[in-house]
Amino acid sequence: MINYPLGTKSVILAGAITILFLASWEMHWRSEGYPIAPEDNKALWAEQRAKLENMAATGVALLGSSRVFFDIQLNEWQKETAVRPVMIAAAGTTPMPVFQDIVENSKFNGTLLIGITPPLYFSPPIKENDFFQRITNWIKHYHKRTYADRLNHFLSQGPQNSFAFLNSTEETFYNELDLKTIIDRIPLPMRVMAPPPFPEFQYLDKDRNVTMWEITVTDTTYARMITDFWSFVIQPPPNLPPPEVIEEMKNGLIGLTVSLVEKFEARGGKVIFIRCPSQNQFRMAENGGFPREAYWDELVKATNCASYHFEDYDFMNKYTLPEWSHLATPDARQFTKDLVQQMQKDGVL
Repeated sequence: MINYPLGTKSVILAGAITILFLASWEMHWRSEGYPIAPEDNKALWAEQRAKLENMAATGVALLGSSRVFFDIQLNEWQKETAVRPVMIAAAGTTPMPVFQDIVENSKFNGTLLIGITPPLYFSPPIKENDFFQRITNWIKHYHKRTYADRLNHFLSQGPQNSFAFLNSTEETFYNELDLKTIIDRIPLPMRVMAPPPFPEFQYLDKDRNVTMWEITVTDTTYARMITDFWSFVIQPPPNLPPPEVIEEMKNGLIGLTVSLVEKFEARGGKVIFIRCPSQNQFRMAENGGFPREAYWDELVKATNCASYHFEDYDFMNKYTLPEWSHLATPDARQFTKDLVQQMQKDGVL
């Protein structure tokens, strides 16, 4: 029998308890359906953004909010075109800062597919808006990242590709498995009005190709948690700006888009706008606050770019969205194939 010193026994016991705890924690979250997947953060986004720097004119970049993130599938696009697009859309953000950064701070002259989610795209780009500030911070990280940042991201890939409990995201509303969020989910009496819980419902791979969790489609209770959150956030604020201020903001954003399109096209680039589907209360809110004729139609007319609105094509409008705003992944795969084929038919791709 080996006689270990007392301190060594303590270390062995502590190590055994730690391994047992981590194994139990990992098994619990895997049983809850959490996948092993990279964290969607500024480092992973910057890795994809960097691909544009040396990309040929045949390259394609996907910009937008979560609908482009969910609805456009990279594998299907590549099968149809032999080109794998770069996914730099980001959930809960506006693509305007990314579009501006590519035009002004890169030499990329391929194709930009830009998703338009009206409440995000046509809202003022000010630092008080989280959907603007978050993507702006990611862009700053891309341009200022150090070798230490890159090494840290590289080293993080091993653990993230091994453990489900590390599955998380920088998205404001759901950083699922970090301790703070787990504690915040404990039901306690609220002193102030707070949004309903917003569960994670997607995971992604190293290229930021998104898969929606199957439970979102098969479990109506789970999907209802998401739609309850949408119902909360799409309520109009109590103090809306006067109509003339809203009109001025809209025209300013359209004017900025026109100038960026002109600069990008002047160096050989191409811009395509897409309006992915939305349904039920989400669509009603968008129609009320951002009617198509005053926003989307004006944008397309001013830029004269190729555009695809889901209301104009049966193949874009034939699906049921589990939580009103995003396609289930099997539908997104077919949606991507049909969209690419339509663009090829139109001579856009």
